[in-house]
Amino acid sequence: MKLDQLISRGSQDEVEEGAPAWMATFADMATLLLTFFILLLSFANLDAVKFREMLGSVKDAFGVQKEVMGDYMARSTTALDFTVHSAAEEAEQAQKDQAPSMEQALSIIQALFQDLGAVAEVFLDEEGVTVRVEGKLLFPSGSAQLRPEAGGVMERIAGLLHNYTFDLYILGHTDSVPIETAQFPSNWELSSARAAAALRYVVHRGVDPRRLVSVGFAESRPIDTNATPEGRSRNRRVEFLFKSPEFLPGGGFREARP
Repeated sequence: MKLDQLISRGSQDEVEEGAPAWMATFADMATLLLTFFILLLSFANLDAVKFREMLGSVKDAFGVQKEVMGDYMARSTTALDFTVHSAAEEAEQAQKDQAPSMEQALSIIQALFQDLGAVAEVFLDEEGVTVRVEGKLLFPSGSAQLRPEAGGVMERIAGLLHNYTFDLYILGHTDSVPIETAQFPSNWELSSARAAAALRYVVHRGVDPRRLVSVGFAESRPIDTNATPEGRSRNRRVEFLFKSPEFLPGGGFREARP
């Protein structure tokens, strides 16, 4: 055998060094599959909305863009209002939008008067929210002159009218014990004068008089018996009834009426 043939045969019998070329491709595929399943495991703990957002970002990064027609629902069934309103009308509308419901008003007023305890009762009925204050806290016996310490109650009443769009009805009540003086011939005059005195106080604090009404009921509407001192004390009271104002279609509100 010739020498060059021996050399050629020996080179063919040599073992090639390293892994075959197909192993590199297989290793890359296995690594990608492992990465894919790790991502799937991590996605299992993601919020579905965040996953969709992430998936959309990935699709955009790879240039996958597809427009899909979606379903849309109108938030309002009425036409858009492009009417130009005056500043006064806008202010009235803002007041109307910010007016609390009577349930909300009850919570607000209860929190405001809770420190007074039993002498100031707050409740809600079909008329509105009432603050019932015992007469001894506001007036001396047989008088319609507000006590100096009554300011603590009256300032809260005025503050509510400044901060919210309420109408206020001030209702004076007495017990059944008759009174007959030059100033107050009967309990009708006394109860009316007390309600009017409370009204004057809030007017002097800058409250619009059109939102106020004062009425005296004398002993005609008792809430307790007049046979005991305790019952008569409860019947001698002033009630502050907060009502929602009656807004007018053209703007503004109707004046409070008895």
